[in-house]
Amino acid sequence: MKLETPSSAAASQLEFAVATEKEFEEILAMSKGIYGGLDYLPSRYHAWIREPNRTVVLAKRNGAVIGLQSVYIIDAGETALVEGLRVAPWERGKGVAGVLQRFCAEMVKEKHPDVKVSRLTRDDKLGPKDFKKYRVIAKQGILLVRFNAQELLSRLDTMVLALAEGGFCPEPSELLVGREVAEVVLAEAFRSEVLPNQTIIQDWQPFKATESNLSLLQKKDLCWVVDTKARPTVATLSTRPFSIPLGDGWFYLNIDVFGRNVAHVKSQLIQHLRLQVPPLQGSVMCQVFLEPGLWLEMATFCQSALGLELAKDYTEQYLLESDI
Repeated sequence: MKLETPSSAAASQLEFAVATEKEFEEILAMSKGIYGGLDYLPSRYHAWIREPNRTVVLAKRNGAVIGLQSVYIIDAGETALVEGLRVAPWERGKGVAGVLQRFCAEMVKEKHPDVKVSRLTRDDKLGPKDFKKYRVIAKQGILLVRFNAQELLSRLDTMVLALAEGGFCPEPSELLVGREVAEVVLAEAFRSEVLPNQTIIQDWQPFKATESNLSLLQKKDLCWVVDTKARPTVATLSTRPFSIPLGDGWFYLNIDVFGRNVAHVKSQLIQHLRLQVPPLQGSVMCQVFLEPGLWLEMATFCQSALGLELAKDYTEQYLLESDI
C-alpha cells in the first residue's frame, strides 16, 4: 500500500504495511526512550497485532520501519481509537507522522464506513490548532508515583492502622465480579453521574459505556471497585501490572478513577494496591488518572500517608475527538 500524495518530499516514498511479529525488534529500537521508560508498546505489541478490529500500521522507508500507529474500531463500529503513534528519532520533523495519520484516516474510511468519529488521548500541552481540530471530551489529572512492591506490602497494614489512629477511617468498597460490572456500569445513573462524559477511560483507552465495549474490557482481566454496588458515587478500575523498559524488575500499574469523593478515592486506592501489588517483585510505577481537582490532596496522601514517592509533577490527560 502506498500513499499517493505525501505532504513533503522528505516524507515521500513511504510504504505502509500491517505489522507482524517479525518487525518487533525494529519497533523496540524505534521506540527506545519513549515516555521516559514507561512505554506500554513492548508489552502489548504481540496482543495488538492479533486483536480483532485492530490494525497496527507500519510506515517504512527503504524496507525499514520508521513509524507506527494503531487503529482500533470500538463503540460497535462507530469509533476509531487511534493509539501508539510514534516515529523513529532519525525521521522526526520530516512530516512522517502527518502522512501516517492521514493514511490511517483514509484506511478507516475505506474499510470501516460506519465509523463516525476518531478518538485519542494525549498528555501534552494543547495549542490553538489542536482545539480547532479536536473536541475535548474529558480532562483528567495524572498522578505518577513509584515504590518498591514488597517494601510497600511489608508496611501497608501498619500505615493503614496509623491512618485510623489519626482519624482516617477507610470507606466501604466493593469489588465487582462477573455480570455485576455490566449491571453497575450500564446503569443510567452511573453513566451520567460518575463517568466523565459517559466514557470509560481505561489505561488511556476511551470507551462508551455500552455492552459491546464492556465485553472488550472484560477480556483484559480488570479490577473494578465501587463504594457501593447499589448506586456508586466513586468507581475505580486497575489494570494488571506489566513490565516496562525502565529497567530490570520495573512494572507499571494503572488506576483509573471516576468520581469526586476524595475519601472514597483514598480507600479504593488502598484496595487496588492490596489487589495488584502482592504478586510483584521489584519496583512499580503507578499512574493514577483522576479529577484534576483531586490531584493535590491525593498526591499529599500518597506521599505522607502511604510513603510513596512522587515521580512527576501535575500533568493532564486529554480525551479528544474529531469527526471522520
